[in-house]
Amino acid sequence: MKTVLAIVGGVLLTLAIGLGLAGPERRQALCQQVGFCQPADLVGAMLASVQRQRKLLVLEARLVVPVTSARETTLGPLTVATTRQTAILPGTVAYTLDLARLSASDLRWDEATETLTVIRPPVRVEEPAILWQQAQVYGDDNWVAAMTDVSERLRQDNEAKAPARFRAQANAPDLVALADDAADRALATTFSMPLVAAGFGNARVVVQAR
Repeated sequence: MKTVLAIVGGVLLTLAIGLGLAGPERRQALCQQVGFCQPADLVGAMLASVQRQRKLLVLEARLVVPVTSARETTLGPLTVATTRQTAILPGTVAYTLDLARLSASDLRWDEATETLTVIRPPVRVEEPAILWQQAQVYGDDNWVAAMTDVSERLRQDNEAKAPARFRAQANAPDLVALADDAADRALATTFSMPLVAAGFGNARVVVQAR
């Protein structure tokens, strides 16, 4: 019995010395080798840390959309005047990532190369915010505009057309490509922080779109 206790004591002493001299990653490895520690759920911990942010804003773009409408004024079968109005409308659109759509299967950690591969969800194009109060309006200055409510009707026509025009511009391929690139960089930075906190200061994060 004394011999067994001496052997166990020697192992524990060796472990204690090894853990004291090693860095945090080596201490974890030594602890796991002798069966005293469970492997840390690195991927799960990182995923939980990132998902706490819920939504990640990757890009915000400023848009400018021109909208033109025209109305005819008729007298019987005859068109006596055509009145036009153009509105130059500014707005913004946000491109975001829904971090709740990430799952553990989207993360692959290669400990040998310290590389984390993340398969990200598609970028979401949010509904554009139109800055109506900053609109620049240009209209025909004719007798119809002066004597009727055609200018107000044209304003309503332009307001009805504007949201679809903004959505089309927000989904333009060049803007979406910029948002995709920004999403890759933003998500790589987001995952790098918990990796550094876990002791992997030289880790590399590779982000790929689904």
